[in-house]
Amino acid sequence: MRSIEEQCRILKAIAHPDRIEIITRLKEDGCNVGDIQKRLELPQSTISHHLLILKNAGILRSERNGTMVCYCVEMEEVKKILKIIA
Repeated sequence: MRSIEEQCRILKAIAHPDRIEIITRLKEDGCNVGDIQKRLELPQSTISHHLLILKNAGILRSERNGTMVCYCVEMEEVKKILKIIA
């Protein structure tokens, strides 16, 4: 069971419209920063910032394949949270 502090950290990490959109798109299939940028039409630096927050919260994991980094949702509970609030 997660501590109250950890639960709050996770909720705080997803409490942003762009991050919810990123998670929603990644939960179907993982992709890289360029793919996310094209879909959301946000600057690459903004996408990278949001991905870092989500990764540091343990919500996402990344996998390097050469020069490309692919992201996917690691925390199944977050998928459930987004389904509930949808």
